[in-house]
Amino acid sequence: MGNKADLRGTAIGRFQPFHNGHLVLIKQILEDCSEALIVVGSAQLNYTMANPFTAGERVFMIHKALKDGGFDLSKILIIPLVDEENNAKWFSALASMLPPFNIMYSGNDLVIALASQHLEVRPPRFERRKEFNGSYIRNRILNGQKWSDLVSRSVFEIINNIDGVNRVKTLAKYELERTKLYGS
Repeated sequence: MGNKADLRGTAIGRFQPFHNGHLVLIKQILEDCSEALIVVGSAQLNYTMANPFTAGERVFMIHKALKDGGFDLSKILIIPLVDEENNAKWFSALASMLPPFNIMYSGNDLVIALASQHLEVRPPRFERRKEFNGSYIRNRILNGQKWSDLVSRSVFEIINNIDGVNRVKTLAKYELERTKLYGS
């Protein structure tokens, strides 16, 4: 595909929250490529149990985790992006909103199917996939279980500073009450 200097890799995720598995992924991208694009997907979604954090909060979490992790931020762009609902147009919409990129890193079957028609898609190196999972972390937050070891210290501090633990608990309660009233 070319040498590392010619490659820009991208990773797309909701990052709800940005966890230590994501740090491993960004390290992988920068081992293979000269630059990494981190796309904060579903940027329009927030204040739900599945998406409790705003795009701005997620960008801040990512930036701080990478900075505190010693990453060279001059090689990383963090870009929030609103969802394209039409899957047939998804890749062209994505490509129009990002700087040029050569490789996408994804373990999502739909993303792989849509993107592999246009460029190389590489699988991430998953570590502790069960624990390094946004749903798992949000459920641990909800249930008052330890989760601080699953995210960087800076992400943990940001979530606490924005009262994210209470937010997750409030959102879960709201969604449970709504389900009881209106069904799924």
